[in-house]
Amino acid sequence: MSRKSAFSAGLFILGAYILVALLSSVITPYSPTALVGRPLDGPSDTHLLGTNDLGQDIFSRLLYGTRATLIIGLLGALLSVLVSTLVGTVSAYYGGGVDEVITRSVDVLMTLPSFPLLLVLTIFFAPSIFVISGLMGVLGGTQGIRIIRSQVLSLVEANFVYGAKAIGAGDLRIMTRHILPNVLPLATVKFVFAAQRYMLMGVGLGFLGLGDPSVVDWGQMISRAYYNGGFALGLWWWLIPPGIAVTLLSVALALLGYGLEEEIDPRLKRSVAI
Repeated sequence: MSRKSAFSAGLFILGAYILVALLSSVITPYSPTALVGRPLDGPSDTHLLGTNDLGQDIFSRLLYGTRATLIIGLLGALLSVLVSTLVGTVSAYYGGGVDEVITRSVDVLMTLPSFPLLLVLTIFFAPSIFVISGLMGVLGGTQGIRIIRSQVLSLVEANFVYGAKAIGAGDLRIMTRHILPNVLPLATVKFVFAAQRYMLMGVGLGFLGLGDPSVVDWGQMISRAYYNGGFALGLWWWLIPPGIAVTLLSVALALLGYGLEEEIDPRLKRSVAI
């Protein structure tokens, strides 16, 4: 598969997920929390994916779960990219003592395992999807600072930056008008892959019972199916659909990131042409 085809496929699948998330309250036949049938009913015309152990419609819960997973992944990735881009740009642009303090701090933070630390922090904070997204973004942002910093270090030595300084442009203007536009392609790729990672982490937290209990997510669905008979009784309609939904979304983001690498990196386009 070419990078362009991968990008198109990933964008189409992700767009379908976003559409489902936006319209979930309209297209679902039942409320995700309503008891609408007998427990553990199999798929039927009334319940396309059957019911769980409480008699809730699994298909409705699957569609509603899309919203929470996307919010956690996309919001966390956005905050992560903002942190890494801002801090990495400031560190490389000013250099000296500022760069030394930031890089040493990042070295320390990168030694901490992010997922176990996230588990601990979610115990002390109210586990809403926005708090979880914020924690993921702040913790994950440190991992991209060095990459953004390396990119900016090469840009601050460019002639157009020296030219901007020569005509009296201020530091803020140089960073926002001349440096950030050149960092944006790299930040976009980081955003896509960060979203993939945070969505999977959000599902993992839901499976462990550390997600937001007020919303329906795929991790909760898989956990409930696993611990309440879905796996032991072979009730595939309860256990497999959320797993497929997670996998397909992860593949879509991987394809999107793979395709974006060619769109933003001229060297890849030249290598294809050669």
